[in-house]
Amino acid sequence: MNLPMQAEKLLPHRGQMLLIDSVLTVGEGAGTALADLSTQSITLAPDGSVLDPFYIELVAQAYAAVCGYRLKSLGQPVPEGYLVGVQKFQIVPQSTAKFTSNELLISVQTVGDFDGFAVVEGTVSREGQILAEGRIKLFVPQDESMAELLTQAKSGEYTVSWQL
Repeated sequence: MNLPMQAEKLLPHRGQMLLIDSVLTVGEGAGTALADLSTQSITLAPDGSVLDPFYIELVAQAYAAVCGYRLKSLGQPVPEGYLVGVQKFQIVPQSTAKFTSNELLISVQTVGDFDGFAVVEGTVSREGQILAEGRIKLFVPQDESMAELLTQAKSGEYTVSWQL
């Protein structure tokens, strides 16, 4: 497998929900991805700036794609993961008028992991200027029974009732 690699080969996202275009680098628990946001992208406000919630999703997709590339290169299947938390995520106000490119570079680094949970630091930059940075928490089921339970819950086969 060679880099760069198209993100659609590594992620389940399709259509406008596939925010990143390619994985550029992959290292031990780290990597970079590229998002080329067209003027038709759902991530953009009318003034051309990235809508704040999408920075978090860009980091999550970049991390998933980097991990997916690493797993595929080892001949392993790529599991689904879930964004479960955001911590200390800062968005730097930017004027879009000074940018000449719609390309965003997303850098991710694992800072901790335990039993299917990962804490990831991510940075989103444009033309060398940081637009957003922070930490996200992700869950990737390691146990087959947990993965099956999540699949059933998504399909509606499994329901839970809570009583107090």
